[in-house]
Amino acid sequence: MLRQLLIENIALIDKLEITLRDGLNIMSGETGAGKSIIIDSLNFVLGERADKSLIRYGTEFAVVQAVFDEYINPQITEYLDSVGIEAEDILILRRKMTVEGKNECRINGRVATLSILKGLTELLVDIHGQHEHQSLLKSINHIVLLDSIGESKLDKCKTEVQKAYALYTALKRELSRYGNGDERERRLDILRYQIDEIERVNVGEGEEEALLAQRKRIRNTEKILSALQTAISSLDGYDTGGVGAQIKSSISALNTISSFDEDIPALIDRLNSAKLEIDDISETLSDMLDRLDFDSRSADKLEDRLEEVRGVLRKYGGNYTSLQSFYDEAKSEADMLSNAADRVEELENEIKKAGKNLADSAAKLTALRQKAGGEFEKSMVGELSDLGMGSSIFKVQIESTQDMDEIGENGADKVEFLISPNIGEPLKPLAKIISGGEMSRFMLALKNIVAGIDGIGTMVFDEIDTGISGNISAVVSEKLCNISRNRQVIAVTHMPSLAAMADSHYLISKSAVDGKTLTHVDLLTDDTDEVARLIGGNDYSKFAVPHAKEMKAWADRYKLGLKK
Repeated sequence: MLRQLLIENIALIDKLEITLRDGLNIMSGETGAGKSIIIDSLNFVLGERADKSLIRYGTEFAVVQAVFDEYINPQITEYLDSVGIEAEDILILRRKMTVEGKNECRINGRVATLSILKGLTELLVDIHGQHEHQSLLKSINHIVLLDSIGESKLDKCKTEVQKAYALYTALKRELSRYGNGDERERRLDILRYQIDEIERVNVGEGEEEALLAQRKRIRNTEKILSALQTAISSLDGYDTGGVGAQIKSSISALNTISSFDEDIPALIDRLNSAKLEIDDISETLSDMLDRLDFDSRSADKLEDRLEEVRGVLRKYGGNYTSLQSFYDEAKSEADMLSNAADRVEELENEIKKAGKNLADSAAKLTALRQKAGGEFEKSMVGELSDLGMGSSIFKVQIESTQDMDEIGENGADKVEFLISPNIGEPLKPLAKIISGGEMSRFMLALKNIVAGIDGIGTMVFDEIDTGISGNISAVVSEKLCNISRNRQVIAVTHMPSLAAMADSHYLISKSAVDGKTLTHVDLLTDDTDEVARLIGGNDYSKFAVPHAKEMKAWADRYKLGLKK
């Protein structure tokens, strides 16, 4: 339920807080007082398109916040889960727009896109205005509505169709992997070539890196050779003043004085150790020099192998891990296709059986929908008759396909509601209804039947009384009251009988304050005068007030009867 609406800087509204209640909430007021602004503000926070002209003149931004409670149902929980938002006891929607055109949407304080906001609010509120197509007028929703009406009878069959469809499509997907005989042979040729190439090259793990390191050494052979020779000569040149010869000379000199200083023998030992380490380094360098034997043939061979390894890696994933993964998958697919003939025949038989089962289940569902559609047609004709449209013909058109490729998890049907509001007129889609009065009455009849079925907790009627007068206005009032017993209804009206039926009545007015025109909303504790104004205005107050009291007494009796 919509519990609170906070509006700031929208058109004639400075700051406004409206607390709404269960049942039938009526909003009325003089023409131009700002009733449409309230609806515009609600549309804004629900995610409808809006431009900067909505922002109050002289301000930088507009903000609307809507607070809901008792709103959680399976559809809303599923939607919130799908967009990563946790359902809480209270739902707070907030939308802000600046004069620069920037929009900010928040759901329970969390930033959300406009599409996410609108996707959620379509499950929360249904707003009906004279020229708007609401959820129940969209043909795509008609099958959902029909299935909801016949829910208890259709659910089991719908589950059967869904299971049959899931099996049928799974088998078709598996068969599609095999293709036809020629396609399988072409695919096998490609796979065998790829497998043979990978096996022939036989790339080792880390081989490319090892080859690159080896090539680097080959390309720097001359530099390596020169460096090794210089190092060996410096360390081991006894006759040329190498490090080893210098240490040996130092040891000889210190031996001549070792008897004169007790620290000298220890230094000699350290020099001997250093000489041994240098001799070992020199031998290691010499071994490296001996192994440095690269010729142009081995260099060419390395380049060829590196190119071969790189070529295979490029073709099959770019690295060793991807190459192995491709190889394993290719082997598996090749094995599958090599033994495909028997499995294809088996699958074709299974698909034939699954297709028949799906078609039979879909046909059964169609029959149940046709029965539910007939009952719905009778209910709608009765409602429309109550609303002064007794000559109307209402039709639930169900078109079923025999094409297996067009049967889905929801069966084989396309459903659309058609109506002929007047004798002699052909049946036509709901969206083609032109008359505002016919639109209002049709929507009221439809919503009176499905109240509580579509799971939307709040319904808003913006001047539902357009084109309605006389005795029909009393029937409209009763119908809206009926709907409000199962969900929250907010109605903007000029119709006194509907205003008299209010559970909560809000008076919308405007006044000049400090040179500014502002809209106000007040909850009336006694709305007799407002109902009287709607009946005849101040000029007829002598008669309007008693009439208003009579209307309110009539409304109270009607509501009391509903409770019984």
